[in-house]
Amino acid sequence: WACFNVLFILMDYLETWVGSIRGFYSLCLCGTVWLFLPMFQGARSVFRNILVPLSGQYENMLLHDAYLVRREVEKKIPENSHGSVFRKFAQVFEKGKIE
Repeated sequence: WACFNVLFILMDYLETWVGSIRGFYSLCLCGTVWLFLPMFQGARSVFRNILVPLSGQYENMLLHDAYLVRREVEKKIPENSHGSVFRKFAQVFEKGKIE
């Protein structure tokens, strides 16, 4: 929703100067469609590439992504091999240990 709010504020601000230009509202509509259609992933890219870095939350976003990956791995591998798989994951993320 943050992406749509940014689009609305930008549209509201620009409407004062360029609202009379033909096609302005068509461009706003295209921007809205680009944001909400999953095939374009517009809201995702605006959120991850613009809003998160502006708010200084990039590290938290990466930690959340790592948590989601862990949950997916836990679902897909047998429970008795969780320990060994997660130790291998930890080795991948250790600094200076690249194989």
